[in-house]
Amino acid sequence: MLLRSFELKEGNFFIAMEYYGLILNRTFVVIILNDRLIGLKVSGAISAEGGHNPFTIAATRALAVKGDLQNPFAYVKQKYTRQLLDEDILGSAILKVDSANFEIFKRDIIEVTYDARKKWGMGPYPHDGKVYVKTAGKTREFIILGAQSGEDIRRWILGDKKAKMDFAVTV
Repeated sequence: MLLRSFELKEGNFFIAMEYYGLILNRTFVVIILNDRLIGLKVSGAISAEGGHNPFTIAATRALAVKGDLQNPFAYVKQKYTRQLLDEDILGSAILKVDSANFEIFKRDIIEVTYDARKKWGMGPYPHDGKVYVKTAGKTREFIILGAQSGEDIRRWILGDKKAKMDFAVTV
């Protein structure tokens, strides 16, 4: 099934940021399927605007997210999604479009937890804490961007589709 024909709907996806390399970050649309999670990078590093010198001010302005920060889709950049739309979400090629893309099979998940505490360093960006997905080899920390519920996302990953979204799905 091509990504462009996959209907993003309540309970089958979320948008989250993940830190890597200590201070860098990237944003993913994480698709929740019956047997796996598929993470697709939809934005590179973002930053809050600020600084005291012209270079820092220009750099942070270029990396800042604009628009309705409550809407998680504000964090998604077309530059990244364009190259994903015609890929099969169940095929290995979509994972190769960007080395950050990932697949986690649900059979490999040991634990899914939600921590409502805010993530340090998120500046003005609204978020609903973190969801941790633990496998035998790794624990991934997903910062839940905008008006999404981390607790609902935890439940969706575990198979409870009754949780409700707080934002309109628009792509």
